[in-house]
Amino acid sequence: MGTRHAGQLRWILVGGPMKQRLAYLDNLKILLVVGVIALHTAITYGFDGSWYLESYDEMASAVVDALTVVLGTGWLFGLGLFFLIAGRLTGPSLDRKGAKRFTEDRLIRLGTPVVAYTLLISPFLEYVDYRWNGGGTEALWPFAREQVWHFAPGPTWFLEALLVFSLGYALYRVVRPEAERPSREPLRGRQVAAAAAAIAVTSFAVRLAFPLGSEQFHLQLAAFPQYVILFSLGVAAGRRGWLESLTPRLQRRCGLAGAITALMLPAMLLAGGFFEGGAAEDRFAGGWRWQAAVVPLAEGVIATCVSLWAIGLFRRRLDHLRPLARLMAPAAYGAFILHPPVIVGLALAVQPLPLPAELKFIAVLVAGVAGSFALVKLVSRARPIARIIGFGPTPARQRPSAGPSERPASRPAPAPPGA
Repeated sequence: MGTRHAGQLRWILVGGPMKQRLAYLDNLKILLVVGVIALHTAITYGFDGSWYLESYDEMASAVVDALTVVLGTGWLFGLGLFFLIAGRLTGPSLDRKGAKRFTEDRLIRLGTPVVAYTLLISPFLEYVDYRWNGGGTEALWPFAREQVWHFAPGPTWFLEALLVFSLGYALYRVVRPEAERPSREPLRGRQVAAAAAAIAVTSFAVRLAFPLGSEQFHLQLAAFPQYVILFSLGVAAGRRGWLESLTPRLQRRCGLAGAITALMLPAMLLAGGFFEGGAAEDRFAGGWRWQAAVVPLAEGVIATCVSLWAIGLFRRRLDHLRPLARLMAPAAYGAFILHPPVIVGLALAVQPLPLPAELKFIAVLVAGVAGSFALVKLVSRARPIARIIGFGPTPARQRPSAGPSERPASRPAPAPPGA
C-alpha cells in the first residue's frame, strides 16, 4: 500500500488538505451528468419540462409516463446530490487555499463558464427556443444581439448558484472563524432525518410563493431549499468526515427509506391525478393542497436518503475507475456545460429521418453523451480551457489509512469541480 493513498485518507479524516481526486465521487458525477443529458433529451421528445426544444417530436404517452416516474424520481435528488458533493469538497478546499485564493479560484472556475456560456452559446440556443417553442419569426442575428443582454445562463445556473453558495460560505468563515476543529463524531440518523424534514418544510413554504416549474431570474427558486440544505450538509460532511465514516447500518437505513418513498411516489401521483395533466398536474406545484405537500415530503426523504445511500455505495463498491470512466471523469464538468448545443444540434439533425420518436430519443441520448464528452476533450487542448474545467489526471483509488505518520503527496493533481 503506497503512502500517498494512506496519507490522502488521513488528511480527509482530520480535515486537512485533500489534493487528490476521489474516484467514487468522479464515478457519481459521471452518472449524474449522464442523467442530466438524459433528462434534457427526454424533454426534447415529450417529457414535461423546460428546455430549448420541448416536445420536438413526441414519444408515446406510455413511454413518457414511464420516463416521468424514473426521471422524475431522479430529479428529486440528482441536482441536490451535485450540491452535496460540491459542499463536501468546498470545506477542505477553503481550508487548503485560504479565503483569498479560494475566492479567486471560484470566480475563475465557476464564474468564467457562466459568462462564456451566457454570451457565446445561450443566445443561439435561445433562438431555437424562440423559433420552436415560441413560434417566433425574427431573424437570428437581431435576436442574438438582443438576447445577449438577457443573461440567460441555461444549465450553468447550477454554477451560478454554486458560486453564490461557495462565496457565502467563505464569507461566513471569515466573519466567524472557528475557535476549534469541528467534531469528528459520525453522522447520525437523527441528523439525516432533520435534513429531510428541513427540506420538506422549507420547500412547501417556498412553493406557496414560487410554484414548482416557475422561473425567477432564469432560476427555479422552488427547488432551492433542497440545494441550500444539501450543500450545507455537504460542507459539514467535508469537515467532519461524515461521508468517509458513513456506517453500513445508516447507509442501509437511508437506502430503505429512499426506496420505500420512491416506490410510493407513483401511487401518490396517481391518487392526486397527476397523470391526467393540466390543472390536476398543477396541484402538485404548490399551494395549500395535500398534493403540494406530498412532493416536498417525498423530496426531502429521497434527496437526503438516496444521496447518502448512493455515496456510501459508490465509496464502498465503486471507488475505482474502469477504462471508459477513466476517460470520462476529467471531462464530466465540461460535458455538463457543453451538452446543450450537442443535444439540440443532434435533435435538429435527426428530425427529418423517418424514425419513431422513441428511436430518435435513444439515438440522440447515446450520441449526445458521447459527443458532449468528446467535445470537452477537443476544446481542452487549449490550456486555459483545460485549467477552468479541471481537465487533468484521473483519480486514485482511496484505501484504508496505514497510520497517522504518513503525509499526503507533495505533487497534487488538479482538484475536481467544486474543490
